[in-house]
Amino acid sequence: MSRESRERTILITGATGGLGKALALACARGGTRVVLLDRRRKPLEALCDQVEALGAPAPGYGEVDFERVGPDELSELVAGLTDAYGGIDGIAHCAVRFEGLRPLDQVPPQDWLKDLQVNLNAAWLLTINCLASLRERQGRVAFMVDGNASGKAYWGAYGVSKAALSSLAETLAEELEDSGCAVKTFDPGPMRTALRAAAYLAEDPATVPAPDEAAERVADWLLSSSGAGS
Repeated sequence: MSRESRERTILITGATGGLGKALALACARGGTRVVLLDRRRKPLEALCDQVEALGAPAPGYGEVDFERVGPDELSELVAGLTDAYGGIDGIAHCAVRFEGLRPLDQVPPQDWLKDLQVNLNAAWLLTINCLASLRERQGRVAFMVDGNASGKAYWGAYGVSKAALSSLAETLAEELEDSGCAVKTFDPGPMRTALRAAAYLAEDPATVPAPDEAAERVADWLLSSSGAGS
């Protein structure tokens, strides 16, 4: 991979999940500092050890539950990260919530609200809190979408939130078109993750690719020359 040598700080949500973890390691192999956000402390600490073993800059991490985090908490988090690292050069929104396939009239209201909070609202809140830094550093924002689920039967609040996330990314990309800050959506496709296993119960996981290839595509874009466009 051809990447710039300048040290950057990339923020990754859902960092201990299948794609998030693979992306954190891909960015670390590129010599980039990663800041890892997830709700599970022990897996976060284990991932930090793996990142450091690659010789990357010491990672940061934060134990954040995106189901419950509010605007004030995210604002404080971003302010602390900016103070600690001088700014944020990129965000990869990998945090996701999915509770299985079911028709809309069988989705418990609390699951609907939590799915929208994790998959959409938290991504918006985190991004707008980082915008000043992203503009200054001509940073990059990567949103993970899912064309297989958006607008499709039985994918429930997950599918709806992913469709809305695509619209959010398009709107943000237009608003930032002349700022030097780039926005891009990635549809990783089938990956060997817990989310896919929850949707395709009879599928043999060995027949599905690991998240590494998708993670490399996202890492290449995040760490390439900044500026709007692909």
